[in-house]
Amino acid sequence: MKLKLSEILILAAGAGFLIIWIAEYMRTSFAESYWLLMLFLGCLLAFQFTKNRRLDREKAVSPTIKQMVETRKKKKK
Repeated sequence: MKLKLSEILILAAGAGFLIIWIAEYMRTSFAESYWLLMLFLGCLLAFQFTKNRRLDREKAVSPTIKQMVETRKKKKK
């Protein structure tokens, strides 16, 4: 699975927020570190959204490209 740079950055930010949340949760209470957990979940959802949107675009483009290649092969014969 090849990821785009934006997807890698979102995933890395999410992992960073998770690590910071764990450290902050150990230092303070859950209520005071809740916002970090929500940032982690937001990054996770953003990653899923961007990945699924990219995969949908690739599915929509692939059949047309395959059809173009097939028609060119038929024309050459």
